[in-house]
Amino acid sequence: MKSCDLLTGLGRLQRSTSQLKEKWLETKTHWNDQASRDFEKDFLQGLAPQITLAVAAIHQYAELLEQVEKDLADPDRDRNY
Repeated sequence: MKSCDLLTGLGRLQRSTSQLKEKWLETKTHWNDQASRDFEKDFLQGLAPQITLAVAAIHQYAELLEQVEKDLADPDRDRNY
């Protein structure tokens, strides 16, 4: 698995998140009652912090995978395993 695969998925996540925000703002202009407020509170408000954490974790994981790939490709690395 290449780390770029993670970054491709990350880009899709970020674009989808942006699209969701845009669509929700548009939806709120037509759907503005208690049910819409409950939906936003119960399902949408918690997404932003979770996505932020996921993005950070994906970046860290991609960096780790990149380092592992470099280490495995280095013919001079110590092979004591």
